[in-house]
Amino acid sequence: MRGSGVPRALRRFRAPLALLMGAAALVAVLMGQQGGASDTVTAVRVTVDVPAGELLSASMLEEDQVDAGSLPEGYAHTAESFEGEAMAAPLPAGAVLHPAQLVGPGLLQGHPAGTVAVPVRPADTAILGFMSAGQRVDVLASSDAPEGESAAARVVDAAPVLWVPQGGDETWLGSSADSSDVVILGVDAQTAEDVAEAGYRGRLDLVLTSASGEASESS
Repeated sequence: MRGSGVPRALRRFRAPLALLMGAAALVAVLMGQQGGASDTVTAVRVTVDVPAGELLSASMLEEDQVDAGSLPEGYAHTAESFEGEAMAAPLPAGAVLHPAQLVGPGLLQGHPAGTVAVPVRPADTAILGFMSAGQRVDVLASSDAPEGESAAARVVDAAPVLWVPQGGDETWLGSSADSSDVVILGVDAQTAEDVAEAGYRGRLDLVLTSASGEASESS
């Protein structure tokens, strides 16, 4: 039958064509896997919930391959490098560690001797959206006493902000409320005790202020 030569030729080469297409698909898959591997880096995670102030031990840490895009550029740390360090803020199990979350030179470098990092969870967390590292804040404490006895007392004057949560994309911090509603301030040891006691007794409110002490925003 006229015109039947072309289909007959295609049938002749059907098996070789199928093998060629299969090989091409395999090469594409392998190239995709190699490209994906270059987009991951080794990161350090905590294996348990770690409260602020806790010293990290080997049993709390593990190394894992994570998406490079979820970490800050240049992230290169090992589990061993975090052993013995103290947490400046609580961290949930599974979260990725970063030096900015530690009490130490990452937060305190350049501050006067005796400065410590204290975590503060404000009663009104909306203020965190206006804050950034380097700003100054006052800390006001108010108790849960009956009306008339609950006037706010100033606990901290113009303390520097060392660290604030950056949002949901900050994957090494985690997404729990405990870790995303905390700000880290630099104060002296006695003031840190006063803040802890005031937080235990009642609510803490933050007031953004200039270095000279002039308030600009309040919670």
